[in-house]
Amino acid sequence: MKSFKFFTEEFLAEEAQMLMEKLITFGGKAYPKFGNVVIMAGGAGSGKGFVQDRLVGLEGKSFDPDELKKLAGKSTLINKRVQDEFGVDLKDLGTKLRVPENVSKLHEIIGDALNLPNRKEAAFFGSVMTAAADRKPNIIFDTTLKDAGKLQKLSRQVTTLGYDKKNIHIVWVVNDIEIAKKQNLERPRVVPTEILINTHRGASNTMGDILRMGETLRKYMDGDLVFAFNKIGVDSELVTSRKGGSYVKEADYVYIKRAGKSLPPLDKLNKAMLSKVKSYVPKNIDWENLEL
Repeated sequence: MKSFKFFTEEFLAEEAQMLMEKLITFGGKAYPKFGNVVIMAGGAGSGKGFVQDRLVGLEGKSFDPDELKKLAGKSTLINKRVQDEFGVDLKDLGTKLRVPENVSKLHEIIGDALNLPNRKEAAFFGSVMTAAADRKPNIIFDTTLKDAGKLQKLSRQVTTLGYDKKNIHIVWVVNDIEIAKKQNLERPRVVPTEILINTHRGASNTMGDILRMGETLRKYMDGDLVFAFNKIGVDSELVTSRKGGSYVKEADYVYIKRAGKSLPPLDKLNKAMLSKVKSYVPKNIDWENLEL
């Protein structure tokens, strides 16, 4: 009986390790609790939600980029109000939030300044603004990233709020454009076909621009850059248990860049990977012959 129990625990440990190896991790860590920004990029209908829920090894607040813009844009105003009403710097106040009155007042100021509808939102924004860089809540953006300027703006906004560039990551969900069109028709909100194609074309163009940036990319993000292929029945295998649960047993994704490391030269990129990208995206970039 003991040997069977030992075997079972060992087997479960191996299975758990195997499943962890399928996860997309950031900074080499599965499920880091603080300080990370993940940009889930990709066109409409590409399956970003599936990849985020099933493959991304990080939990965080799904964030509207427009709300971040609002927060970053008003940070000076909020800082001034905190200075006037508390007599302290906002970051200093972040070290004194064990005092209930401070917490309540801070949330009131942030809620008023941003015109937020509820205290939960104000509390989240408060934790973004006051926490140390390594204790800030994880944030996940769902965006097409249809132009490189969007990356620059997001980077500027999150670094203004204290996030480290080494913890800004991108996961590009690459789906076959024809499959994306079909999946789009099954969504609650159907995107017009031309707009859908343009979102995929824009994301593809942006990724091509990013690969050409070389060291310049580190001015905007220096975390992990991942291409996650997401064609149903081809790039992933979803296993469903008899009790109804499910997990991804196989997945196809590639780390183009690791956190803190440089982008590889264009001529060192895997040709088979580039060819696969080319076969999935709308015809707009010669992915097999990227040039500076």
